[in-house]
Amino acid sequence: MTNGGWLDSNTADGMRLTLAEEFSDIYVYNLRGNQRTAGEQSRKEGGKIFDAGSRATVAITVLVKDPTHTGSSRIHYTDIGDYLTRRQKLDLIAAASDITGLDAMDIAPNEHGDWLNQRRDDFPNFLPIGDKTATERIFVLSSAGLKTNRDAWVSGFSPARVESNIKKMVKFYNAEVDRIGGSSSTPNMDPSQFSWDRADRANLRRGRKYVLASDSLRRQTYRPFTRQAVWFDRTLNNTVYQLERLFPSSTVSNHGFWLSAPGCPAPFQTLLVEAIPDLVLGGAGNPGQFFARWRYEPVGMGAGEAMLSFDVADADDANVVDGYRRVDNVTDEALKKFRAAYGDRVTKDDIFDYCYGLLHSQDYREMYAADLKKMLPRIPLVIDPWPYVKAGRELAKLHLDYETVEPYPLEGLDVQPSGAVAWEFYRVEKMAFAKQRDPETKKLVADKSTIKYNGRITVSGIPEDAYRYMLGSRSAVEWIMDRYQVKTDKASGIVNDPNDWSREVGDPRYILDLLARIVTVSVETMKIVDALPLLDILDGPDSSTRD
Repeated sequence: MTNGGWLDSNTADGMRLTLAEEFSDIYVYNLRGNQRTAGEQSRKEGGKIFDAGSRATVAITVLVKDPTHTGSSRIHYTDIGDYLTRRQKLDLIAAASDITGLDAMDIAPNEHGDWLNQRRDDFPNFLPIGDKTATERIFVLSSAGLKTNRDAWVSGFSPARVESNIKKMVKFYNAEVDRIGGSSSTPNMDPSQFSWDRADRANLRRGRKYVLASDSLRRQTYRPFTRQAVWFDRTLNNTVYQLERLFPSSTVSNHGFWLSAPGCPAPFQTLLVEAIPDLVLGGAGNPGQFFARWRYEPVGMGAGEAMLSFDVADADDANVVDGYRRVDNVTDEALKKFRAAYGDRVTKDDIFDYCYGLLHSQDYREMYAADLKKMLPRIPLVIDPWPYVKAGRELAKLHLDYETVEPYPLEGLDVQPSGAVAWEFYRVEKMAFAKQRDPETKKLVADKSTIKYNGRITVSGIPEDAYRYMLGSRSAVEWIMDRYQVKTDKASGIVNDPNDWSREVGDPRYILDLLARIVTVSVETMKIVDALPLLDILDGPDSSTRD
């Protein structure tokens, strides 16, 4: 009995290949119970097998070695099923009695060592979105999102509070440098004064002090449709990856789409943002990659490369800001490939929009779901690209301009303060769904059409379609409910208050209207996605037609 993650993980493909070579028969009983998921997926996983301890999938595996057996291993797989409680799972185990009592299906592994959710053969033939080892790819540069390892200290809804926290933290650290002075003394590990990372301990021993850079306070997309302030500093962040080449200063603009990286437990997701993305923008445990429309090079570097581009206008001085030249991040190789297929009218903006539109295609996501779990997207050329270009452009505008779309006409949205200060009237602590009694079970369950915003405001009339727009394991609406609540970090005691952002933008209704705007964004997103055609892949030497 083991953690069942090895059944489908990227890192265990070698193990699965070896097991299939070493044993004549393999019986697997997948008991599910992954507690690291959220939303509907968590409910499908059902109860965990052990009352305490493991939060992972649990599997029972029986390995049989028959010396008389020849040929490939016979793999017999049983999935216990969805939505089962711990007690129901244990009863099914008892009823099975032995391996002959399992309702198993036989699995034929593929060449990659996939047992479950096997990859398709045509996916590797498509154009990589950002494989640095590939001679042809769509984007020159990609980056993981920002990894701070001290989010509570360096990011939050209040820019002033973030800056104050950083100053406090650095003052404390520098005092420790003075106190210890290269000695073997133990540093003060008080988490209310400083959040220690591995690099800080090494720098402390070297006697290196920290200096605050003047241009480090930036805007960040921390979670879907959640903008915050962040202290963007290579010294005070754990890892900034390539983000300094995409957001080199606070005065340059950029946008790009973040997408979930291979191995994420949540369903594939992507979102266009115009601020520094967090590493796990899609939720804890879901690291991702960011593909920006532009990259920036210091003046005097990269200009020659830009001059060789089809988009030569980007190399002139009009595209120099703060000492950085804007360079197109879509490759010339990708442009040549698209123009060979669709004609010279194609631009690099079209390619960017095409990718964003295609990555929202339900047909694409379902057909290549297994591939997207194991590698970054590859982009097929379709017979008619223009519906995807149009969809990508419409989605981009909707997702970037979400703060200005028309709020969905929810009941209760027009509420006005009566004799109360507006800031207090619209203040949010934690939103929650209203409750209704299930007619069958008689239990109280969430009524997702109605949200209790605070003790004074309740909005209703949220359509079911709004919850179809999923970003990982949560709908966009549920992301707003999750992020726009007052939270206190246990270790440091730092309070992150979303109402501070309302004051930052000067609008006491900001969060209430944002909730209604994201309902609009969700409904309109699904209209665009539903209108996309079925995937009709162009037949050619670098792609394959659909089955």
